[in-house]
Amino acid sequence: NHDQIGNRAFGERLSALASPDAVRAVAAVYLLSPQIPMLFMGEEWDASQPFPFFCDFQGDLANAVREGRRNEFARFPAFRDPIMRSRIPDPLAEQTFLAAKLDWSDPHKPDHAAWLAWYRTTLALRKAEIIPLIPRIGSNAGQSQALGDHAVHVAWRHGDGGRLILTANLSAATIAAPASEGRAIRSEGTIHPDGSFGPWTVRWTIVEARS
Repeated sequence: NHDQIGNRAFGERLSALASPDAVRAVAAVYLLSPQIPMLFMGEEWDASQPFPFFCDFQGDLANAVREGRRNEFARFPAFRDPIMRSRIPDPLAEQTFLAAKLDWSDPHKPDHAAWLAWYRTTLALRKAEIIPLIPRIGSNAGQSQALGDHAVHVAWRHGDGGRLILTANLSAATIAAPASEGRAIRSEGTIHPDGSFGPWTVRWTIVEARS
């Protein structure tokens, strides 16, 4: 997970690139999936600090990393201009490291506290509903069905006839979705009366096992 942040030129976090609705939808998918979720430091309160690549090398290696870092981005259209590449933070500069340090007062601020409460509630749901199913799901990877370019329907078997079901629309468009099955445990976004999913909408349900 950290590579997807640290390998960006300026280290922007997902919340700096996507809408809150999109972030909640994506997080609701990986926090409640049977696989082990990984959180990046400060993600749980929507930390605003970037995470640029930084290191503490010396001598020739330091210069090679500094130049190599910028040259790597030369193949991207946004950084073909040498002036733009020169704006990429110097990985050897102390300020680059300091820019990535968390502000531990942020979780107590209203906007950040709301995100932290959302993550805590979601992880509590994982503990109550998902973790008890994991021993019965085992190595079952789940059966998936694409609902479009950016939407998916996945069912993991647990026990005799039981299923953990995810339907996720990870796009800005409204899509047709399968009818809900079982007991709904969590949804994000908007599910319309006709059953269609609005933008960035996720639904988790559980069909109980027969035994």
